[in-house]
Amino acid sequence: MKKLTALFLLFGLGIAPLLAQKNNRDKIESLKVGFISTQLNLSSEEAERFWPVYNKFNDEQVKLKRNAKLSILDEIEDMNALGASDAEKYLQEMIQFKYNEAELIKRYSLEFKRVLPVQKVVMLFKAENNFKKELLKQLKERNKK
Repeated sequence: MKKLTALFLLFGLGIAPLLAQKNNRDKIESLKVGFISTQLNLSSEEAERFWPVYNKFNDEQVKLKRNAKLSILDEIEDMNALGASDAEKYLQEMIQFKYNEAELIKRYSLEFKRVLPVQKVVMLFKAENNFKKELLKQLKERNKK
């Protein structure tokens, strides 16, 4: 029950104002850290070992996504005007991005298992997914107003 209350406070008070402002990635990132910490219920020893690994993982994930966006999405201006060879090129780039993303997760899953029990590693990926869902939910609610 305490976790649920903490989550409602975190999202109810924390995210809505952030979504109204631009360039608040650091604030959203700190909310994400709090959310993950709450979900994983990390001991101080676990947190000390986990966060440096997670931060490296997150940095690599962000870099991978930025590179993919720059090379794929930014080049496509009009999907209807895209020729078959160009479409094939972009498709292969998207497949390569997904492959690289899966490899990154696979590699860091091994790292996470060195510092956390496997159950908490699974909970980590679930917590990240839940955070994204809640963030999108807050954004949709904000856009309705």
